[in-house]
Amino acid sequence: MRQDGVSAEEERFIESMGLFFERQGVPRIGGRILGLLLLADKPLALGELATLLRVSPASVSTNIRQLQASGLVDPASIPGDRRHYYVFNSAGWDHRLELAISAMEALSGLCEDALARPGLKGRHKLREAVEFCEFYREELAGAAERWRARFARKPSTQASVTPSPARSRRNATR
Repeated sequence: MRQDGVSAEEERFIESMGLFFERQGVPRIGGRILGLLLLADKPLALGELATLLRVSPASVSTNIRQLQASGLVDPASIPGDRRHYYVFNSAGWDHRLELAISAMEALSGLCEDALARPGLKGRHKLREAVEFCEFYREELAGAAERWRARFARKPSTQASVTPSPARSRRNATR
């Protein structure tokens, strides 16, 4: 990324990320923020994100909170600087897999609960949904294991920054 902004090539990538994530149910600006953070060589402050994306700081702030909750963006601090900085969290891919596994467990539970009710017992489509959820959860769990093994072999690509205390506490509980 250039010091004065993003190149035309980077802008195309950022916009395509916005459109991709919009199709996934994430606001387009959220996808654009992810695209920019994927390209960034250093942590970016909220104001820098807004300027580079040519959007309001309020829009960045709203979307950053959602991206943090998804695990793909981490807050960071730079010693001596009071601004809030953000980085793309490569470990967020693992978090995404875990969210998908949890979703399959929850959906399976709902269908199993329905099958336990006398009036719904034996419904073929509910049983099929449970079987699909179990299959998909197992596949995702295997993918998560393979991803962790692959990711653990790679050198860290995160910028050298101090993670926020909240993220440090959250990682310590994992």
